[in-house]
Amino acid sequence: MAEEERAVSQEERQSARVSENALAAALALGSASRDKADAFLDEQMRLARKQTALVEVQTEELREEKRLHHWSLRVRHISDVMKLAFELSLALICLGLVFAIGAAVWSASREDGLVIDAFTVSPDLAQRGVSGDVVASELLDRLAAMQNQTVSSRAPSSYAKNWDNDIKVEIPDTGVSVGEAYRFLVRMLGHETHISGEVFHAQNGIVLIARVGGQSGAHLRGREADLDALIDKAAGYVYARTQPFRYGAYLLNQGRFTEVDPVLADLATNGPPSERPWAYSLWMYPALNDGNLDAALARGRKAAALAPNLILAQVNAATIEAMAGHDEQAVGYAEAGEIAWHSKGRADVMPNPGVVMQEESQAAIAEGSGDFAAALRAYRDILALPGFAGSDWSARYMMSVDAVRLHDLAAAREFLAAGSDAEMTWHSVQGAGWNMLEYDYPQATLLAAQGDWAGVRGDLEHVAAMSDAQSPLMQIQTRVAIWPRLALAYAHLGEPAKAWQAIGRTSLDCYVCLRVRGHLDVLTKNWAGAGYWFARAVQQAPSIPFAYSEWGEALLARSNLDGAIAKFAAAHEKGPHFVDPLELWGEALIAENRSDLALAKFAEAARYAPNWGRLHLKWGDALIWLGRTDEAKKQFAVAAKLDLTPAEKQALEKARHV
Repeated sequence: MAEEERAVSQEERQSARVSENALAAALALGSASRDKADAFLDEQMRLARKQTALVEVQTEELREEKRLHHWSLRVRHISDVMKLAFELSLALICLGLVFAIGAAVWSASREDGLVIDAFTVSPDLAQRGVSGDVVASELLDRLAAMQNQTVSSRAPSSYAKNWDNDIKVEIPDTGVSVGEAYRFLVRMLGHETHISGEVFHAQNGIVLIARVGGQSGAHLRGREADLDALIDKAAGYVYARTQPFRYGAYLLNQGRFTEVDPVLADLATNGPPSERPWAYSLWMYPALNDGNLDAALARGRKAAALAPNLILAQVNAATIEAMAGHDEQAVGYAEAGEIAWHSKGRADVMPNPGVVMQEESQAAIAEGSGDFAAALRAYRDILALPGFAGSDWSARYMMSVDAVRLHDLAAAREFLAAGSDAEMTWHSVQGAGWNMLEYDYPQATLLAAQGDWAGVRGDLEHVAAMSDAQSPLMQIQTRVAIWPRLALAYAHLGEPAKAWQAIGRTSLDCYVCLRVRGHLDVLTKNWAGAGYWFARAVQQAPSIPFAYSEWGEALLARSNLDGAIAKFAAAHEKGPHFVDPLELWGEALIAENRSDLALAKFAEAARYAPNWGRLHLKWGDALIWLGRTDEAKKQFAVAAKLDLTPAEKQALEKARHV
């Protein structure tokens, strides 16, 4: 803009000078001759044209100068922008470098994996292809295989020093590289565990030394042909030193109880506090394998006490209590497991095993209160999950048992058929898997519900004979799962001596064993003895309804109706969804000539067990007493389509002809 104003001013001055010259010329013309005046005017015109041309040239030059100046300003602006961009880029690069270095330092400080350094190998072995990196790679393969064979519910993030799949062989590079610089940072700041060792000749063979960190190594000797076996032993040594809990789980998965006991014992008693509950949770299994139930109970309880928020500890404690016949304690630990699953300890277990254990806890709690329909729902949820440690087949196994307890024998047969794999054959001796309350055998349970006591005896005698010939663990299970039920079979078949001999093989702190003793006395009408055993069972498990209900049934058989109703009421309070005391309560009310009140009990029981043949039979009896014959016939028709024992079938035929 300044250049344009300057150009205009110059043009105005030129025009002013031209005007002045013209005025002077006009004045001169007045006094000069005409020729001279004309000549002078011509000269002035030529001069004016030249001056005009000069002005035009100067104007053009000014315009060009203006364009050049504008271009120069643009160039200078672009240069400034480029300079700024360069400086910003340089700053970003510097920031990126600082960030990258910081990230590398942070990452290096958190490195805690397992690094297998190249082994030092005798030159003659190296010449035959057994180099240090080959030995390291072989060791890596063995460790990876062991890790893949380890089945555990424990989440990798819960380990004090976890390397999970972060195992690698490290062979030094030559020169300096980014990788070498990073490895230097890891060595300075990280927490990696380095495995190193040597392989060399010794007298009559070779020696393989495996070292974990700076510890003294394991010296493994053998023939040169045994190198693979020595590497296997070295892998076990490394696994035990770096991940003792996982190694313990691996040995348990392999059934190597003798080897696992010292590993878990050391971790449980000498390991860091974070590892001890995990170790105790598994350490009970070697004790069980040796038949030492007391040691297993102590270890399971210790694990649960050390880690209230660890569902594995609570579930395993529940399992061992159930195996001992301690139903009250088993339900208590199952409830603690349910609470633990919703606590901060949830992150310590893998998601799927954790959900399976939580569902199993719910099933155990429901079974402990007699709510078998809820237990069935929990087992169905388990079947919808990926299987873990036999959870799928044991769920089907217990679904059959719980269907029998709901008096739905048709459903029980379907569940039993659906689970007819190798672990649920007719005479299965595999135990109940994850069943935590009673190690029932579904086939025998179904036969007993049908009144086929000869079938029960044959089934369980076969299992007992096989169990006695097997491990002490199976013998422990037999004491709670087999002998009480076999004793009942003997008693129902008129063999009381054999029944008491069988129940005598069981412990007096076993809930079901005390109840069966009460049943044996009921069958021989020893009412005082029955009351004594049922009272002991109630004292041992005051929150569980079964002994109350069975005690009431004994009093009903003795015609002590008020006493029976009191026990049924107590059982119903402990287990609101338990159908047996409701149905028996109705029978007691019929005997008291209160069939009108009995109908409400039968209707409530039918909400939970609609397919119970005896329930509909007794419901019809109550209606007969009330004179409601048509309604009674409908109940009898329902009962006729359902399962009934031989005695109940006779009662139905008699009732239909009343």
